[in-house]
Amino acid sequence: MLNHFRLFLVCILLGSSLTLTAIDWQTWKYKDIQVYSAPKDTAYAAIIVRRLSRRIDGFQMQLGVYTTKTLVIRILPDRQQYNLLTAGKGKIVESSQAFYSPREKVIYVRSPDQISWSDYESVLMHEYIHWFLDETLRGVPLWFHEGMAFFYSGQFGFQAYYSFTRYRFMGYRLSLKEMIHQYPSDKSQWNMFYLTSAFAINHLQSRRNDQWQAFWNNVGYVYNRSNGSEAGRSDFTSTFNASFNMSLFAFSNEYDRVLKRYGWQFPLVGINAIIFAILPSVIFAAWLKHRRRLKAMPEITTEENDISEEPLNDSNEAENTQNT
Repeated sequence: MLNHFRLFLVCILLGSSLTLTAIDWQTWKYKDIQVYSAPKDTAYAAIIVRRLSRRIDGFQMQLGVYTTKTLVIRILPDRQQYNLLTAGKGKIVESSQAFYSPREKVIYVRSPDQISWSDYESVLMHEYIHWFLDETLRGVPLWFHEGMAFFYSGQFGFQAYYSFTRYRFMGYRLSLKEMIHQYPSDKSQWNMFYLTSAFAINHLQSRRNDQWQAFWNNVGYVYNRSNGSEAGRSDFTSTFNASFNMSLFAFSNEYDRVLKRYGWQFPLVGINAIIFAILPSVIFAAWLKHRRRLKAMPEITTEENDISEEPLNDSNEAENTQNT
């Protein structure tokens, strides 16, 4: 039975590699990004990759770590190709919009007709950050990988804050100790996994900013000294311990204590969200009411204007007679 399963996996891998070879790839390069795409996707990809390059420059400048290797992106032309490539790689990859392959050091992404225009750039940025971490660090916990990708790809905002506090209020709990090597087996906890990871990154860079900068300074120093070779990948655990003056286990305990506050923030956040949701309707209703009042007011007719003007004219005539 085991041999049959291994044979099945080999067939999937061979089939996917043959399928990728059969695609009529167009390859082109923009700065340090090498792109492979089908002819139908090249024009759109060229626009997105230029925008992605600007975001990558800003991200590297923010952390102070500048990579030297070429980023490789392959845009799969249709749903069938993507499904064939991700088959057997786990539920979370099979249901994804894109994924990074550490073995090949390549980002695979669905074609633009499968992802909305507003999301495509962020999806690529998310996967780029996985590539960046793999390029500069060794032994990175899964929560740090996903937290960095979620936080710096533009997916972290009020909606994420609202969802996270709601999950905590409802009793959903995940500890970083459980998020080091694997995703939750229960699909309903995947969103909580991403949010918990992202808020851990937010806690590190906002509450421990000096140590956060020291961490990336150490990573950048080792990477730049090695000119981008394999020796330039810093060990995550030792670099974290030295930069933050605490172990990963100690930080996990600290973060667990911080998480307890988020659940009780949800009622306040929910009330504010409701107020902002109904505020436009309240303003519009007030405007309609004001408009009805204006329409109900009597209009001044021409006859009334003439009556009000006559005494004024008589007085003016009298004045003129006296002056004469």
